Amino acid sequence: MRPLIQAALLFALIMIAVAPASQAQIQEMPQFRSDIVRLAPTGVLADTINVWGAVTQRGRFMVPRGTTVTQMLSYTGGPGVGGGSTRLGDARSVYGYHSRPQVEVYLHRYDEREQRETLERWVYRLRDPFPEGMRNYQLQNGEYITVMVRTKPTTVQYVLFGITTIGSLAGGYFLMERLFL
Repeated sequence: MRPLIQAALLFALIMIAVAPASQAQIQEMPQFRSDIVRLAPTGVLADTINVWGAVTQRGRFMVPRGTTVTQMLSYTGGPGVGGGSTRLGDARSVYGYHSRPQVEVYLHRYDEREQRETLERWVYRLRDPFPEGMRNYQLQNGEYITVMVRTKPTTVQYVLFGITTIGSLAGGYFLMERLFL
């Protein structure tokens, strides 16, 4: 009988030792929001960077310290079109006739000492090298990146617009002529 009592006491002590933390202890533990994408391995110093605008995947990212702007754009899937739903690599199918979109990258940073926000801006065309300073700029905790994509119509698009407009006007003229004759 004694071994059974000893086993029961040992089991009770083990259950107390491995019992889940109390609710107060759980609330004191750091909680990560579910909307933060963690790209930094556990145990590595990390910064939280926000990425908005025309990228394939927008949001808040926890990245390793020392991540550059170009690496961050790579993590987000690169510049996208239409709210990030289409990749710029498919630019021919999206824009047609080989237009070269212009990518604008804005970096917002709050300076604690001067109590003001500063802004860096880099502009480049698709398939061109990254601008000077963008590749080596190391991000810091709490910075925001906003990406915008701008396009200009090509000559072929202007010509096609003109042809369709003239065709519509001619079709309307002939329809009106048939109706009223």
